[in-house]
Amino acid sequence: METKVEKFSPEADELFPTTDLKKLCSGYLFSEGPVWDIKTDTLYFTDFQKFHIWQWTEKDGAALYRENSGRAIGLSMSSGGRIVSTESKEFAITYADNEKSEVIVNNFQGKHLNSPNDVVVTKDAYVFFTDPYSEMMKASRELDFNGIFSVSPQGEIRLVDDSFERPNGIAFSPDESLLYVNDSNKQSIFVYSVGKDKETKKIGLFAQVDKSYGRGVVDGMKVDTKGNVYVTGPGGLWVFSPGGAPLAILYMPENVGNFCFGGRDSKTLYITASSSVYSIEAGIPGIVPFRD
Repeated sequence: METKVEKFSPEADELFPTTDLKKLCSGYLFSEGPVWDIKTDTLYFTDFQKFHIWQWTEKDGAALYRENSGRAIGLSMSSGGRIVSTESKEFAITYADNEKSEVIVNNFQGKHLNSPNDVVVTKDAYVFFTDPYSEMMKASRELDFNGIFSVSPQGEIRLVDDSFERPNGIAFSPDESLLYVNDSNKQSIFVYSVGKDKETKKIGLFAQVDKSYGRGVVDGMKVDTKGNVYVTGPGGLWVFSPGGAPLAILYMPENVGNFCFGGRDSKTLYITASSSVYSIEAGIPGIVPFRD
């Protein structure tokens, strides 16, 4: 199917070489959290309201990978090929194998996490994740803030920021010297500097999304190899330059929750949009999880 790209800058010309949007699979309650395994050419994604994790390959299409996922929302991947999952019902970050999970962390200072939402793993095995409280789940709450956290390879959890209204999407710059986190309530993206030992310092506001372009909020977020920042938002998928200037919007037929880069040369965007999963060719390779 054909879609539309709105361009705000000549730099946008190389972002989307085609407007041919492909529907790969459908029938989900709320598809979310995609991640690409570059070793097996497999896409994993969640249907979190059904507590499912799915896998998709070009050869075999979609197949159920995991039932009873702990209401997994966002996914990333370890260098060894294990899925790293935000299990919102279990208040945990886990390794989600196809039958059961291994907990990485499930509390901060002895209090259970809120509702882990999105996650990213660095090349040296640090896990960064967002943890907003979910009003929809109506679970007991022990933390009195919505946090952004990091976890060292040794399992030490550290608070990055507790000032967000609803922290959601999270991503690193290509060299992992910058961390981007968005706040869904404010339709804003913020940026942090990252030190050698993964200490972070908030730089400030990176970009503001214009909600007048349609339905949708800032949610899933990724970065390409040139440092452009992609984020879901009103109307579809937004792209900002490394300096925070809006470059383009890829309009989508459904509300977009998340997406990832993958495919040949990491130049395919796989987009989870409510009931369906779509793909479209990208002009610039994206950052995918590091694999040994």
